[in-house]
Amino acid sequence: SQLQLNTALNATPGTRQADAPTLPAIRPGKRWSTEASSSSEDAVLVFCPAPTASVEDEASWRLLAHLLQAPFYQRLRVELQLGYAVFSGIRQIAGRTGLLFGVQSPTCSTDQLVQHIEAFIGRLPALIDNVDLPEQIRVLSAQFDAASLPDQQQADMHWHAHLAGHQENHLQALQRVLSNLDTHSLLATVNQLINATGGWLIVANRPASAAIPLSLPER
Repeated sequence: SQLQLNTALNATPGTRQADAPTLPAIRPGKRWSTEASSSSEDAVLVFCPAPTASVEDEASWRLLAHLLQAPFYQRLRVELQLGYAVFSGIRQIAGRTGLLFGVQSPTCSTDQLVQHIEAFIGRLPALIDNVDLPEQIRVLSAQFDAASLPDQQQADMHWHAHLAGHQENHLQALQRVLSNLDTHSLLATVNQLINATGGWLIVANRPASAAIPLSLPER
């Protein structure tokens, strides 16, 4: 329970950090970072943070990640057969919650992989229009039921909530906000994703070409 967790933490050596963690600033637009490798295959990671650290944005981003995980794999791995390593999901990096897409391919360049990811994201409005949103919200919300979460998973979620500057009741807040989401609000989230409102960080093992429009310089 939260009380037991707090008791254990209070007994841990060290000094409690009183101030909330400082989150990195949001940088709208897309930027490309090259991490060279000796692999003959091309690979990209695309991290798309939510535009703010609010519980409302986190809930929307988590629901979006929940909805697109299987279709993303189906499109890029099964239909396009880009490669064996294809995944997507919700991640928190440096306190920022966002969507993470990853693809490794023996046949496509990093430019092409990013373009495939962008094309998939561009089709998300049609995907959302064709899902049973209330049912998917119910399924996702159940994952934040503290009574049924294993202790390790609950501790991890509380820790990540702290790193993002949230309060102790973050799981309940997520469930409450999820229950209020609808198609209109989720489509607004998709629009933010498409426009890179929260910024996209593209990490690839090859430099970007001039064919990829970036609003921020490569580094």
